Amino acid sequence: MLKSLVVTSALFSSVTPFFAAAQDDPPPPEGVRVTSRATADYAELWAKQQERARRHKSGLTGNTATSKPKTIRTYLPACAGNWPGKGGTTLCPGASTLCLGTPDPTDFAFWVFSAPAGATAQESWTATGELICLGDTDPDDPPPVIPVLTGEDFQRLPLPASPIVVQPPNHRTLVNVPTNLYADSDTVTLPTTILGQPVRVRATPKEFRWTYGDGGSLSTADAGAAYPVLRTAHIYREAGARRVGLTTVYSGKYSVNGGPWLPVDGVATVASPVSTLDVISAENRLVAGSDE
Repeated sequence: MLKSLVVTSALFSSVTPFFAAAQDDPPPPEGVRVTSRATADYAELWAKQQERARRHKSGLTGNTATSKPKTIRTYLPACAGNWPGKGGTTLCPGASTLCLGTPDPTDFAFWVFSAPAGATAQESWTATGELICLGDTDPDDPPPVIPVLTGEDFQRLPLPASPIVVQPPNHRTLVNVPTNLYADSDTVTLPTTILGQPVRVRATPKEFRWTYGDGGSLSTADAGAAYPVLRTAHIYREAGARRVGLTTVYSGKYSVNGGPWLPVDGVATVASPVSTLDVISAENRLVAGSDE
């Protein structure tokens, strides 16, 4: 079983001195095998999204063709001298130590490189600053060259709109009382294709942008929750009909042909259907008591 982990560019810069220092690292010990093909199965996430799609009629469908990519990526063991276009499959001890903090400490570290689509010369490739940890590989396998899923491709996928949940559920609320509004949202996994290659895309809600219909708004990473949690509740100060809007911002990762998960360059925004509230005033009146 093969796992992957994407590490931020901050880690890349912190291990750069090692990259230069590993020039004289010996070849990998005999018997060590490293591969660049992932087999992680996320079918349970896809099944979960299918159920959510049936409940919310989100319109999620099967494969969606994307445009021809402008960029390609590859990944090689994180060792000095390894670079696309000039071999670069040598392993070194440092490629193992960089992954000691991952779920599987036996994994090896790989740098991720990018280039314009169709590039062949080694000068065309640049290091992205991303690091992935992989295991169970064969150093004799040629490095994979995979298309990049762009932000435009990501935006075109049928990502589900987050249903707006209103409490009270009858959509009638009072002025000066918190009205609980939250998003029923979750991470989803979708299949698509790029140049005939099967691709899985994992979309994760990262931001929720609310408009409350009274001039108020909120941008938050918190989806909110059912009462008594009121983290995303709103208080209306005046009576009247209000139209509540919500836009979900997704970040994404993608896996080409069973390979490791790589970040999408960009985000996708999906607007939810508007929800209407009736905000009413409640007045307290003194009523004279009966003398009888």
